[in-house]
Amino acid sequence: MKRFLGRIVEDICFVLVIALTAVVFFQVFNRFVLKAPLAWTEELAMLLFQWVVFLGAAVGVKRMSHFGIDLIVEKLSEKARRRVEISIPLSIGVIALTLIIEGFRLLKLTQFQGYTTMPFSHAWATAAMPVSGVLMILYLIRNQIKAWKKKEEEVPG
Repeated sequence: MKRFLGRIVEDICFVLVIALTAVVFFQVFNRFVLKAPLAWTEELAMLLFQWVVFLGAAVGVKRMSHFGIDLIVEKLSEKARRRVEISIPLSIGVIALTLIIEGFRLLKLTQFQGYTTMPFSHAWATAAMPVSGVLMILYLIRNQIKAWKKKEEEVPG
């Protein structure tokens, strides 16, 4: 589990970005150079993009790299800073739970909707939402445990 929460999600995201880049390049090359556009490349690019976006959001939660503006937070009082430190993980948790709940609802709606040019269901794309939500929750829990341990180490005693 620790390995999964370590690098594998980032590695998957990296591979998906490479695949997305290749598909889009292939799409553009065929459309403008060969004058023979391929319909399936557009749908595949959209599917890959959805996974990159949602997994990237989970990686952002893991790194806590896209929440908060340090310049503003640093100028706050200690009390206000603590409120921000509490409200950000809570907000992310609410968003993650929403992704999970609404993602599963959307999965049910899209499970029988197929792509017109690819032989599988739209559910493959919408599955990115609940997967991302679960990863966000796991990363939030891990980050909170680390933060609590760090605070315990800072307390003299």
